[in-house]
Amino acid sequence: MDINAEQNLYRSPDHPGIHCYIVNVTSSSGLWQSENPLTQSLPILAMQLATVIVITRVLQYIFKPYHIPPIVANILGGILIGPTALGNLGYFQQMFPLRALMMLETVSYWALTCHVFLLGLETDVASVLRAGKKAIHVAAFGFLFPLLAGIALFLMIHKNRPDEESSQSQFVYFAAPLAMTGFPVVSRILVELKLIHTDLGRLAMSCALVEDLVGWAFVVVLLPYTISFLNAVYSALANVAFILFCVYAVRPVLALLIRRTTAHRNNVNEHYLSFIMVSVSLFACATEVLGTGSLVGAFVFGVIMPDRVIAGMLADKFEDFMSGYLLPLYFVTCGLKINLKEVNSNWAGPAFTILICCSLKIIGAMITTSRYKIPRRDAFALGLISNTKGIISMFMANLAIDKKDYVQILSSYEYATLVLSIAVMTAATGPIIANMYRPAKRLSHYKQRTIQQAKGAESELRVLACFHGPYNITGMINLFDSSATTKESPLNVFALHLVELTGRASAMLIIHNPGKSRAGRKDANSEQILTALDTFASLNDSIEMHPLTALSPFVTMHDDICSLAEDRRVSFVILPFHKPPTRDGKLDEEGSTSFRGVNLNVLANAPCTVGLFVDRGFGETQNEDSSLKRQVAMLFFGGPDDREALAYASRMGASGVVNLRVVRFQSGMLESNHGGDDMDGIQGTAGEFGGLVTASAYVERQRKLDQMCLNEFRLRSAGQEMIHYEEKEVNGEEEVVFILREMATTQQIDLFLVGKGEGALQPLTAALLDWCEYPELGPIGDSLVSMDDSRSSVLIVQQYIGPEEEAEELGDQRREHMVDVHEPSEHSREHLGKWQVPGEEDEHHLGGFEMEPFDRHKRDDGMDGLKYNY
Repeated sequence: MDINAEQNLYRSPDHPGIHCYIVNVTSSSGLWQSENPLTQSLPILAMQLATVIVITRVLQYIFKPYHIPPIVANILGGILIGPTALGNLGYFQQMFPLRALMMLETVSYWALTCHVFLLGLETDVASVLRAGKKAIHVAAFGFLFPLLAGIALFLMIHKNRPDEESSQSQFVYFAAPLAMTGFPVVSRILVELKLIHTDLGRLAMSCALVEDLVGWAFVVVLLPYTISFLNAVYSALANVAFILFCVYAVRPVLALLIRRTTAHRNNVNEHYLSFIMVSVSLFACATEVLGTGSLVGAFVFGVIMPDRVIAGMLADKFEDFMSGYLLPLYFVTCGLKINLKEVNSNWAGPAFTILICCSLKIIGAMITTSRYKIPRRDAFALGLISNTKGIISMFMANLAIDKKDYVQILSSYEYATLVLSIAVMTAATGPIIANMYRPAKRLSHYKQRTIQQAKGAESELRVLACFHGPYNITGMINLFDSSATTKESPLNVFALHLVELTGRASAMLIIHNPGKSRAGRKDANSEQILTALDTFASLNDSIEMHPLTALSPFVTMHDDICSLAEDRRVSFVILPFHKPPTRDGKLDEEGSTSFRGVNLNVLANAPCTVGLFVDRGFGETQNEDSSLKRQVAMLFFGGPDDREALAYASRMGASGVVNLRVVRFQSGMLESNHGGDDMDGIQGTAGEFGGLVTASAYVERQRKLDQMCLNEFRLRSAGQEMIHYEEKEVNGEEEVVFILREMATTQQIDLFLVGKGEGALQPLTAALLDWCEYPELGPIGDSLVSMDDSRSSVLIVQQYIGPEEEAEELGDQRREHMVDVHEPSEHSREHLGKWQVPGEEDEHHLGGFEMEPFDRHKRDDGMDGLKYNY
């Protein structure tokens, strides 16, 4: 059916100026009947989708280097397609005719409803109740000042409007979008700029969440208020009752259905997905009947989802199609109503609006944060971040331009001013904040990035220990116990539980309160880890424990670890090996390739020393018999990594709970030829193994540093019964492997402490690199782990090389490549051996449980117990 045909057009008798079209979803007869496909509703919708996606994606690609959010590209894409620019061309006039807008708006509004459901999945409303006074104060003033200014600006702009077009809620529809803050957009900007784990980022997230929920409250009240005040009261009461019913009646039913319909905790079957889509439709219809619009119902249904991991999986399945493919149509429907040529004659209005609203947000943030002694630079950035707008601001602006009883709430000029202000304020945030907090400006704010440096003026050692699951508890706790000394030199441990998160805008950091009761938690894995850490910390006065949980995708998990290490000024990051221990003391054959990718990326980008802990039941023998001491052997071949491992071994030897044995390996040929032949051998293999530095001056310098460290260690440990030092002269790698096997099997060493050997290729270990299955362990570490008959645990240490130290000499080889967990480069494939891209069948040990909000230490930033959901 041709929607251009005369019989499909009729006019209303009451409103003769309005044309109505009868539109059916049909297909054309094609070229053979000489029909234009664009006269049919379905072909024209397909072409509209293709056109919109191309334009918005091109704009996103252009804006991405400048940290401009995708929502700005969508808004500008809609404006370009409208009468401002491309809409004047004949092709676009045929592509977006008036007769096709009904289908376009229907599809776009449904996409918006589904997108809001996904926003609800990412939102934790309970965090507002724990946001703290600081966040609430900043958010309140940051919302109130622009709201009042927006009302005043609207009254100034509205002077020329005729009285018959007035509406009792016009000024609020203009002012509220300018005062709101888009929580999801803020989270994406902070994550992209790597500010999410800073104090500024956490406070900005809290303020954005509060203001975003205030914006939802405005949506609930304003939509029925447009009709009458009494209607708004009835609608608000009905919606409150509906929300309470959803929380206390629907949410428990959803939890029961999730347990029964999902066969596996890390999988969502197709019946459950169908149920979710039907439920979104029913909730949207329910709130539409109650007078507040379908978006409120979709948002509420997303918020009450009981299982947050399942919620992440749902977001992962729906977000690309709904938000990335269909949602840009909504911005086109907004852009078709904007003609910036109307604003061209009077740019003073939009410019003044943007200036006033941006300034008041910043002023409000600086006034409220002054009492909390926040630096002015951070306060300015906080106010600038709060200027970021989201989809709710656009939705309220679009409501204002829609006709209500054939009277517009806002004129076309006011609407254009409002949308343009939203786009400019949101676009300006990312580039300015990126310039203020560039990585070059956030250079090293602490110097103790290695264990050797940490033993200086400050005697405490700050450690970030990562946990993949409960199977890491015993080994890690025994490692902490073996490293603790006294109250004068304590061990400050940040225990980070790593959990995979899918389908979210960004990561989530949860800081737990060790002394707080966690009764009623539903996550058994996390509860087990936290309980064990709390018990251990309560029994050891020299250890301060800070439990945390990081939920993030594997591709960005290393960023969270590195950012947290730098934020907490950590000297040593301990990572578990990707193969967990089994009950018989061996390693799991498969392991998690995704966690291996995380380890590789942390090794390449860590801001401090990194240790890779291969646990085979470390300390279990000592736990069975308390009279036994843990047997620890430090193998010293030379180089910066071995010196760092020796520094950590020295701390373990002073703990009083281990028998430490330091074994120095020397080449038997070294004394006879003074290293000449060995130097030739090293240089011969340097090109094959990544161009490691082998210049004679460098090698001589490393030998002097090795000898100084060994002399200092022997002098400090002289007379201590539980510390032994010996030297072994060997003549090749076969002899090295034989001694290692003998120590691991017959001498029953509980833990081997070795350096990775990065940056200094040793003649005794060079040939072992040919047989390395896991290059991240180094030649010695890989040899120890590959021994099937050994139950010895291994800790491989890689020293941090700073830019002001030996990076220029070493060429900074270890940081040259960062491994993509999902798409490894050719370089990574060459060096990672059998490591491959994780497939769909790859199990995720920690992906299938529910994370509930946790409490944490009270901080001076006023965000008590806040769950950072972003």
